Amino acid sequence: MYDLVIKNANIYDGTGEAAYVSNVGVKDGKIAKISKEDLGISKETVNADGLALSSGFIDAHSHSDYAVTTDPHRLHVLRMGVTTEVAGQCGSSISPTLPDMPKEARAHFEKMYGKLYPDLRTQIEALEKTELGTNQRYFCGHNVVRGNVMGLENRVPTGNEIKEMSELIESSVAEGTAGLSTGLSYVPGIYCNSEELIELSRAAAKAGGMYTTHSRSESMGLFDSVEECIRIAREANIPVNISHFKCVGKVFWERCEKALSMIDEAIAEGLDITLDAYPYIATSTTTLSVIPPKFLTSGGAGLAKMLHDTEVVEAIRREIYEINDPSWDNSMYYVGLENFLIVKAEKTPQFVGKTYVEAAKELGLEPFYAVMELLRLNDGDIWECRFSMCEDNVETILRHPRCMVGSDGIYMAGDLSCHPRAMGTFPRYLGHYIRERGILSREEGIRRITGMTAERYGLKGKGFVKEGMDADLVLFDYDSIIDRADFFDPFKANVGISSVYMNGIAVLKNNEPTGEWMGKYIK
Repeated sequence: MYDLVIKNANIYDGTGEAAYVSNVGVKDGKIAKISKEDLGISKETVNADGLALSSGFIDAHSHSDYAVTTDPHRLHVLRMGVTTEVAGQCGSSISPTLPDMPKEARAHFEKMYGKLYPDLRTQIEALEKTELGTNQRYFCGHNVVRGNVMGLENRVPTGNEIKEMSELIESSVAEGTAGLSTGLSYVPGIYCNSEELIELSRAAAKAGGMYTTHSRSESMGLFDSVEECIRIAREANIPVNISHFKCVGKVFWERCEKALSMIDEAIAEGLDITLDAYPYIATSTTTLSVIPPKFLTSGGAGLAKMLHDTEVVEAIRREIYEINDPSWDNSMYYVGLENFLIVKAEKTPQFVGKTYVEAAKELGLEPFYAVMELLRLNDGDIWECRFSMCEDNVETILRHPRCMVGSDGIYMAGDLSCHPRAMGTFPRYLGHYIRERGILSREEGIRRITGMTAERYGLKGKGFVKEGMDADLVLFDYDSIIDRADFFDPFKANVGISSVYMNGIAVLKNNEPTGEWMGKYIK
């Protein structure tokens, strides 16, 4: 007898092959049988009546590792059909953090991410004690590794420091992370050079890991950043993934095709490179990333104190609007503050949902000075959405044969607002881009968020509707699935997800939670 039988499902198996109608029998958490024949009696039978059935979606780029500390159920993620999240991205993991991490670095990371853990093992133990809604797979973040050894300093590491960082990375991969992630727009990763990245990537490769990166530039320095990724893949002999690939700033939109062709040439050379992207024209990140790096060596809180000094404020203004150093992404200059929508500012919540230009009018300041004032008032901790991309490029990137889908979603329990990608990425991708825009076939669209991602990140048992695979499954209506979350109300419910199963147990029915929380860490 099966524990669960799903009848008459339109199965998208995760391989990209044509969908077909069949019955699925589940026993002991596994897909035990797929057959067009009657599978007999079972403890539970669901008539899919033509709904699509696929493996649970896999978010290729998440920040769930620090979000689960306050929101372990991940209900908004399950409601997108996602059952597994790949996190620790952009150099921002919450382990390993050693007891003797420099005080300033620890304070910076605690402000950014909340709870920190000494190592992955301790982090997993904490997960096992919670009612975890989704499966988790993490990278080891370079920012935290560097912070352990060098604090937030802006300098080249010594040979001994490279050795210490390499040992931390190797240990983390051995404990079960997927490899090394970097965030080269954030402190302290923004201070490293290519040689440091190559050496640390060699350490990750030695331990069997890969390299994923929020690369150094997505605007003026885009081509140099792509070339750096290619160089790391070649010289460290490591699989590379370029995170949330994009071209930021209207003046740089035309660079998309050439940047992708550079990647294609590297792949043809034999290098192992993939991308991930999210289906929106707006980015979202911390406002700290618009500040020239030289002013961030004391972290966000340190910057906030410096902003009391009008000479520092004027020095920042000159760096942004007069010097415009191409070595970092100057989004304030190239995107424009009228395109920055504030989504998190705990000390000044009256400005959440407004652009910096709108906030400036209320404050009676020029927009640049409004940014400085709000950063000062919020101890350097503000997040915003930046409308900086174009639809043509989003579609071009999502169509690329080596592109997966990741939400890059950041929602912390209690947030007043956020980027709607945290709630709507996968219904939007399937409904708008696959069904309505037809950028890929329905089968290939599913492969990009199931089988392809599972294979890329070594998620054994995940990603395919095949006999013997884990019964992480999502039932949905491919003809109606769509996102409703938007930038004015990012919490609107999606349409089209019917039920979600993990290990054969329903965690959502009619897109409502059953009270079963089946998530675990996947090594």
